[in-house]
Amino acid sequence: MNSTDNWQIEHTCPQCSAPATLDETDRFFLCTYCRTKLYLATDDHFRYFIPPPRDTNPRETVYVPYWRVKGLSYAMQENGLTQRFVDTTMTAVRLAGIPASLGLRPQVLKLKFASPEIEGRFLDIRTLLPYVLKNVLSLPQILEKVFGVTELPAPSVFHSAFVGETTGLIYSPMYVENEMLCDSLLKRPVCSAKTADVQGLLAAGNSNTWQLAFVPTLCPQCGWDLQGEKDALVLICTNCSSAWRCEGKEFKKVEFAVMEGTGEISQYLPFWRMKARIDGLKVDTYADLIRLGNLPRAITPDFEERPLYFWSPAFKINPALFLRWTRQMTVSQPGEKTGDSLPKATLYPATLPISEAAESIMLAVADIGVDKRRLFPLLPKIRITVDECLLVYHPFIESRNELVHANMRFSLDKKSLAYGVGL
Repeated sequence: MNSTDNWQIEHTCPQCSAPATLDETDRFFLCTYCRTKLYLATDDHFRYFIPPPRDTNPRETVYVPYWRVKGLSYAMQENGLTQRFVDTTMTAVRLAGIPASLGLRPQVLKLKFASPEIEGRFLDIRTLLPYVLKNVLSLPQILEKVFGVTELPAPSVFHSAFVGETTGLIYSPMYVENEMLCDSLLKRPVCSAKTADVQGLLAAGNSNTWQLAFVPTLCPQCGWDLQGEKDALVLICTNCSSAWRCEGKEFKKVEFAVMEGTGEISQYLPFWRMKARIDGLKVDTYADLIRLGNLPRAITPDFEERPLYFWSPAFKINPALFLRWTRQMTVSQPGEKTGDSLPKATLYPATLPISEAAESIMLAVADIGVDKRRLFPLLPKIRITVDECLLVYHPFIESRNELVHANMRFSLDKKSLAYGVGL
């Protein structure tokens, strides 16, 4: 999978109105005409719509919402820890006759960002009338239905986790004709418009008040241009050696470090280092981790005092590799010397936010723990709080097909990074 597998979004430059086509994962916008650099931001979810075809018979377009969910799904079950990658769309309203999924439409049709200027009636799940709320599927309900993420898991599933979550709302165009709700693309009825549920949805009114924010990519510390790949969630200032992430409509500083390495370093890959407080299980020090996983280490007084850090890739890769690297880095507890100056070698973009990386802590505990029959029943009662986090760039040496960690000698297939771009 590569970036061309992402959905395509048509948009215009807010500075010069030049046309542009973005990938679904793009956050860093660079206009090829006026060279304007902007960062795409929103308050909650990105919202897109499928443009309806031109119609000689003018009718009000009714945009029906669908949830878009994509990410790595893990389940701790009686038979072990399983993982899978899920990418799907599901209707956000329960209406008989409405297609359950958008199918291939978002892949073959170019989407657009929803905005107040778009004509038509957008059915927003946040403002629907109370008596039709029972027909609305919220994001937690979708995650429970698709990924098994639920606070009350099935008896055979002790805990579920969803990492690298990409969520959004896509609005599919429909219209009312002859007391039927019709699909604007296929020009055919999908359900009766006379039912109480449809009438309630239509009576909820238009709630299209969302506005996509364009944040100037200037360093808040020195005013220099921030640098980053188009899907980067952390932007770098090469002038003052600082890192920034967009929170709301402004940039917040990200604490980072660069690990030193020996050899001809070709690339630095980002990892999140997290110190967490775990309620319900004693895993505070490195000695506790050794006991939990029955690791081949002799427990010393130093290990009893050494704080435990959980590690997670700050980039997206397939579920099995993500779990493997989370385990390897957490067990190894890298402690090599670090600095805060940006290296000359390439920095691979950080595409996994810390909020998603925190989900990997439970995965690490479940995967490393050796006595899973005793550990897994405890997972629903465990509560994890991240007290501190640090973005650490690790040095890698490039071989023919792999990237090899300069210090720990762990290897990563280069194809897995290309696959991760589309996740």
